Amino acid sequence: MLPATDLQDNIFYRLILYGYSFMLCNVYFFLFCIPVSLLFLLFHNDVSNILTWVILFVASIPIGPALTASFSVMGKLVREKQVEVTKTFFQSWKLNFTQSALFFSTQCILITILIIDIVFLKQHPVSDYISPLLYLLLILNILVALYLYPLISHFSITNKSALKLSIWCSFTKLKTTILLLALLGLTFLILYYIPKLPLYFLTGPFCFAVMFIVNNLFQEIETMFLKS
Repeated sequence: MLPATDLQDNIFYRLILYGYSFMLCNVYFFLFCIPVSLLFLLFHNDVSNILTWVILFVASIPIGPALTASFSVMGKLVREKQVEVTKTFFQSWKLNFTQSALFFSTQCILITILIIDIVFLKQHPVSDYISPLLYLLLILNILVALYLYPLISHFSITNKSALKLSIWCSFTKLKTTILLLALLGLTFLILYYIPKLPLYFLTGPFCFAVMFIVNNLFQEIETMFLKS
């Protein structure tokens, strides 16, 4: 029988381990997407009703903690080369639920407001002046999210610190930011050209790639925290 260290370095073992971790992480993330998906199918003919959107919004809140939990699982896989997916996922979901749900719901509201404003302003001449700003805020919101949930999954920090650190990383770590945006763009292209590939199947690989990209940055941040 191979020693544990040799087994972990075996490429076939690692491929099986990573594939299994991706699959199980996708399954758990998908479970938290089921309520809002079912409700959307149920109410899709009644989208003009405000109550419908309120119900869909409430049902989508657990997705934020589930996303953070996915980053937590994949972050541990990146750092330690192995992970107990079930234990890590649900521990992170429970531990970071309030913080992740707060940020996720706030960002959903902001994105909805910005999109509504952009669509509304298209009917008015002032759109040429205000719409670029709204698009910029929309991009900034998404950009901050690319750092925010991985940070919450990795560090025990306050809401204020998480937000400030996300903004700081977005504008000072340009190489990492560009890589994250390229990854996000590639994910959208895959979904665009292969629409039959559900987003839920990409969650594990996407979160793994994000945590791989920010791994060195997070080590740098840990060093900064230790010095302060």
